[in-house]
Amino acid sequence: MAIDTPLALFMNGSSRIFWGYLIVSTVIAIGWYVFKVGAISAPTLKAYWFNADSKLDYRYFIFNWVFKALFIAPVLLSANTVALWTLNWLNSVSEPLFLSWYYRDIMVAYTLSLFVLGDVSRYWLHRWLHTNRWLWKFHQVHHSAESLNPLTFYRLHPVEIMLYALRNALVAGVVTGIFVFCFGARLNLYSVLGGNAFVVILFSFTGNLRHSHIRLSYGRWLERLLISPAQHQVHHQQKSMHKNLGSVFALWDWMFGTLTLSQHVSSEDKFGLGQGKREKYGGIIKIIITPFFDIYNIIKRN
Repeated sequence: MAIDTPLALFMNGSSRIFWGYLIVSTVIAIGWYVFKVGAISAPTLKAYWFNADSKLDYRYFIFNWVFKALFIAPVLLSANTVALWTLNWLNSVSEPLFLSWYYRDIMVAYTLSLFVLGDVSRYWLHRWLHTNRWLWKFHQVHHSAESLNPLTFYRLHPVEIMLYALRNALVAGVVTGIFVFCFGARLNLYSVLGGNAFVVILFSFTGNLRHSHIRLSYGRWLERLLISPAQHQVHHQQKSMHKNLGSVFALWDWMFGTLTLSQHVSSEDKFGLGQGKREKYGGIIKIIITPFFDIYNIIKRN
């Protein structure tokens, strides 16, 4: 698991906070705000970018990078390892298939498989984080923010980071192993700016608006297929935080009963966990240790 430096994340096209995506999101945000609200004032910008939540997100973003580089990356499975395990197991039960598909078709199938299976696996892991009472204590770290900005995306407890990294290694590794077994080592990914082409096209340019106060909706029909920034903001609102668990596709929420359209939830509902909960996670040390104390208290009560 390679860990980019914080600066490299802004330069990497496969990163959510790539500078190009940030510029596009900024242009969209300015246009939306001017149209919906009016002129943008300096005090408004200062209150948004330098409130307590934003400043904590900036500090935790750096802490997270250091923690991942020192303690998480060295011990996690890599997708290459999982791919080798998958390929060895398949070779033990059958001869490689070496199907004679066109190379272009293999690339499209491989890229699409990684994208779709990656997205549905993120949905189910996210749903598990919400429904398992132990894991919910860790995921509450992310939901504790009452003001959202693009770096809120990185406000994740290290336990959750490890779970998502393991999910990625398993999905990417198994898919890669199966494709090598079926087609040989003629694999490549259709990419844009270094990222999966489908992710970049369908998600990245408005991805930063999901953790913002720009309530951009895709409309009632498209929000049944794709998660809009407004729908993810609904997910962060106190009264509907167990809805809209999808990452790119809203289809999984629609199929499994967790979909809510943004028009059905008032924009006046507050973000966060409720009264007094933000202070509970109001610093880096609190973010790290509070979930463990919560779990200990659950065990003690039982």
